[in-house]
Order: sequence, then C-alpha cells, then structure tokens
Amino acid sequence: MKRNLFGGEVRIIPKLILYFILIVFSLIYIEPVLYIISTSFKNYADLVDPTAKWIPKEGTLVNFMYALEELKVIPQFTRDKTFWETISSSPMFLSVMTSVPAAAIQTVTCALAGYGLAKLKVPCKKALIVLLVFNYIVPPQATFIPMAWVFRNLKLVNSPLAFIVPALFGNGLKSSLFILIYMQFFRKIPNELEEAALIDGAGYLRLFVKVMFPLAKSARTTVFLFSLVWHWNETYLTRVLYPSLNTMSTIISTVKEDSNFAYWAGSNYNIMQVKMASCLLLIGPMLIVYLFTQKQFTESIERTGIVG
Repeated sequence: MKRNLFGGEVRIIPKLILYFILIVFSLIYIEPVLYIISTSFKNYADLVDPTAKWIPKEGTLVNFMYALEELKVIPQFTRDKTFWETISSSPMFLSVMTSVPAAAIQTVTCALAGYGLAKLKVPCKKALIVLLVFNYIVPPQATFIPMAWVFRNLKLVNSPLAFIVPALFGNGLKSSLFILIYMQFFRKIPNELEEAALIDGAGYLRLFVKVMFPLAKSARTTVFLFSLVWHWNETYLTRVLYPSLNTMSTIISTVKEDSNFAYWAGSNYNIMQVKMASCLLLIGPMLIVYLFTQKQFTESIERTGIVG
C-alpha cells in the first residue's frame, strides 16, 4: 500500500473528505434542534440581542411555564371533575394513548403480513408488493375522499378506535413500509430453520409466534420506533379522522399571545420563545425514547437493511 512522505497511508485524504461531509450533513439536521433549545430559554432581551444567538445571557423558564399552561400538559385536578376526566383531557396523555397502542399493534400485524409475503406461497405476490410500494409513495391527501367515506361507514370518525382498527388489520399509518421492512428481514432467515419447525409438527401460525417473530427483534425495534414517532407527530389524519382529539401535535398550533402570557412574561415579550418551548415539549418525549433505545435502534437499522 502506498504511503506518503510522513509514513501515513494515502487513504487518509478520502477519509477526511468523508468525515467532513458527514459533519456538514449532521450540522444541517442538528442546527434546527439546537435553535429550538436555545430560543426556548431566551427572554425578550436575548431574542433581540445578536450576540446571544445560541447561548442566552439571561436564561428563563417563563416560556416553559406558559407553554405548559397553554398546552395543558400538567392536569389540573378540580372537585367538579373526576380523576379520569382530568387525566383524559391532557394532550400529553392523549398522545401517549393514541401513539403507543397503535404502534404496538402495528408491530405485530405488519410482522404477520411481512412473514406471509416473505415465506409463504401467496398468489400474485409480486403484484401485492407493487401495491404496497404504491400505497407508501401515494400521499394521504390523494386518498382522502375514499378513506373518509370508509371511516364514516364504519363509524370510526371521531372515535378512539380511529387509529387502532386500521393498525389491527395491518393498514395503519405507514403500514406498507413496515410490511416491506419485515419482508426484507424474514427473507434473510434460512429456509432450513422453517422446515425443521414444520417437520416437528408446528403449523405456520405457531412457527411465526414461536420462531420467526422472536427472531425479528431488530425489525420489531425499527418498526415500533418509526410507528411511535409518526403517530406522535401526526396532524393531518388526526384532524380528519379524530377532529375532537387534542394531541400534542395538534394543540401546539393554538399557542398564541394573550393576557395570560403578559402576566407570565411582562410587557416585553415575544410569542416566538413560547412556540419554541412548545416544540421542545412536543419532541422531548421522543428524544428521551431515542436516548434509551439508541443502541438497539442503530443495530436494527443495520440488520434490517434500511437505506436512504
């Protein structure tokens, strides 16, 4: 291998170029998050001060106090409401109750569909895969009218089951992508393992429950985290299918200036800091989840072969 005058390998230059590109792209993705964090802790003086662009000179928690009050993140218990009525009115609680069950159900049902397409002899399998890809790339706005008609006939509009029932039948939010992820994973499992279980007398359903699904830990992690984040951030379908549901992603648009904020912040204020604090409260739970599952998530991305 060729070496330069200093004894180092010539390949150091391509690596430096690669690292430079990775750092630049990382900053492009990280910069908005850093801006949200920085602005949410600023007061009005820091906001108009060009020298305090990233680090506030006088940090404040007033923006978070007002955002918590406006978004009703912390339930306020009163005598005229029961415990369940108070809890169920919290957007944070509603977001959790909408996202977690739907993501958990999708993780199972999409695995069953992906296993069938990967290992079983399904009629018109190639045509079904093409339809899955087509269903994923078509925006939901294009299928709004037939989807609303189906949900209305099934009496699922403005119902707590608006996201649960589609996920139960493998047709929830982004289910096409999740089925393709599972299909790609199950194709990598040797057929000998499946044949050995069938010889021992196991049926296909038992084979899936006892062998295939436990082996799909990496794919399960990927699908669950993706589904959780997409359900948590969903606004369009929430407005269409469940307009009375106030989740964190939908109620954040209602944050505005009023007399209450003047009480918290005084006469010199700007609603920009409060909106940034509200955004941080929205993405905070997902950042915490990723923080604890970072290792499993990166391993699952490598093993499932997701690119792009």
